[in-house]
Amino acid sequence: MTRLQTIQEGIQGKFFSKTEYTSIDKYIDSMLGETQIVDIDISMLDDVSEEVVTKVLAKLLLDYLKRRVNKAEMPINFIIEEAHRFVKNETNYGAVGYNIFERIAKEGRKDGMLMGISSQRPSELSKTVVSQCSNFIIHRVQNPDDLQYISKMVPSINQNMIDRLTYLQTGHALVFGSAINLPALTKFEQASPKTDSDNAKISEKWYVD
Repeated sequence: MTRLQTIQEGIQGKFFSKTEYTSIDKYIDSMLGETQIVDIDISMLDDVSEEVVTKVLAKLLLDYLKRRVNKAEMPINFIIEEAHRFVKNETNYGAVGYNIFERIAKEGRKDGMLMGISSQRPSELSKTVVSQCSNFIIHRVQNPDDLQYISKMVPSINQNMIDRLTYLQTGHALVFGSAINLPALTKFEQASPKTDSDNAKISEKWYVD
């Protein structure tokens, strides 16, 4: 009780004084609106909070689609950056009570929810989720563990393709899966405007004449 009183008297206390609340469905309706892309930035949160928010948001969206009468009218593609931090092999299900990402990977499509995962460490991803992926865009990979994991988890990739992954240039990727007939080496245009995640140019910054 003392902890609850502390929260009520603190900055979070305003949440206890509300007399009207927006339903989850109305909130998601307003968040999605007419837009095609919603970018949710949680980079200011600590690691534990990021994981909780990502899992809870995924569950809220899946439950939202389950309640819709016509699920196919508004499919949602839930794309997760740095997915190895969230989409893991785990038994501690925390806030949700089960592995929500594995649930979406296995059953989400029938409710209109798809999922895209982006990761620099594929070997740390949930095997169940990766096994349900239909299409792959793989940039340069040099870590032996990741290469071995890809070769085991992706049935449509052969050793020649695995070898090519080790020397791909920046901006190039091997694209394959059910959406294309044959694996293709693809060059992607640079982002415009550029992202704020460019590699530091160490030789220029530390060079002393």
